[in-house]
Amino acid sequence: MSRKYQIHVDTTSQTAFTYGTTTNYVETVYKTNNNPFQCTVVLGQPIRHITSFALKCAELPVGFYNIRSPYNTLTLNVASVLTTYVVPPGNYTSSSLVNALNGLVGSLVGQFQINLGTNFVTFVPSVNVGSNTISIPVTQRSLAYFLGFVNGQSGTYGTNILATNSYMINFDTYVNVYIENLRPSSMQPMVPVTFKIPITVSNGNIEYYFEKSRFTQKIQTFDPDLRIDRLNIIVYDRYGNILNNNGLDWSFTLELEADT
Repeated sequence: MSRKYQIHVDTTSQTAFTYGTTTNYVETVYKTNNNPFQCTVVLGQPIRHITSFALKCAELPVGFYNIRSPYNTLTLNVASVLTTYVVPPGNYTSSSLVNALNGLVGSLVGQFQINLGTNFVTFVPSVNVGSNTISIPVTQRSLAYFLGFVNGQSGTYGTNILATNSYMINFDTYVNVYIENLRPSSMQPMVPVTFKIPITVSNGNIEYYFEKSRFTQKIQTFDPDLRIDRLNIIVYDRYGNILNNNGLDWSFTLELEADT
């Protein structure tokens, strides 16, 4: 005979956890570096012989920056001299990002221009560059990559560098919730994931995920010895880097089914 359990987790405090017909409590929520997206939740009572687990709902305030490490650096190569610029982490529009980048690069080297109608960025080398070659080295998921540049593009004064692709700075279309002791649901080696939460709202708003209105995320396990007394949770972005939600807490509900 199987039995279902609801586990309600709120990273703000010790919160109720329903165990059958009785109510126990999450004893402690430990946060790493005060980041609610890296935490360990200790349950009031262990659950044994788990056969499946599902994400029922989640309430996730979007507090992480769209421009952040490691996506906030851009390198220019002027006459074989490399200079790397680091944009301070924050929430940027395409225009404010270009303005911030131009302030770092300076007019003596060149300036970025953005076409909001076509969603393309251009780098215009300064007259001081002269006939020296200037290029934008592009590494995977660097700021230059998200601005649409690709390796091999170069120019001199009078020869502008037009990005090959349109820019994409709001790339967080979903986050990956990884609960280490519930095992991953994906075989993708670089991005640990147990559940996926789509992000459909802008920074400063709350993303609400409900199984009934979105899609079912249920994982079956065939390990008869699977037992949990805690949840070890990390939230990653789509590229496998740990997110920092800038102190904003979140909550979610799991449903576990176990053989009794």
